[in-house]
Amino acid sequence: MKHLKNQKLATRISIITTAITLAGMLLLWLIVSTNAASMVKNDITNQMTDAVESRAAIINDYVSSAEEYMTAFALDSEVRDLLEDTEDPELLKRAQKYT
Repeated sequence: MKHLKNQKLATRISIITTAITLAGMLLLWLIVSTNAASMVKNDITNQMTDAVESRAAIINDYVSSAEEYMTAFALDSEVRDLLEDTEDPELLKRAQKYT
């Protein structure tokens, strides 16, 4: 009889210990998984932000350069003279040669 009680007690203890261990492992897995996912998300967000900012800087430099080029082109005397008198063939030839 005493042996049967000891076996029942051992079974209860092992079931409770197993349940506590599984619950602890599940909790630990959830914490680690959430933390890792958050770190990966933040890292990817930072990398994408850096990539977008660098591409935006390249585009801004290109647009600024193109604007300066077009401004200089439009202010040149051949183009300005042609815009003042569009019917003059000599001015048209000079402007075509310039462009």
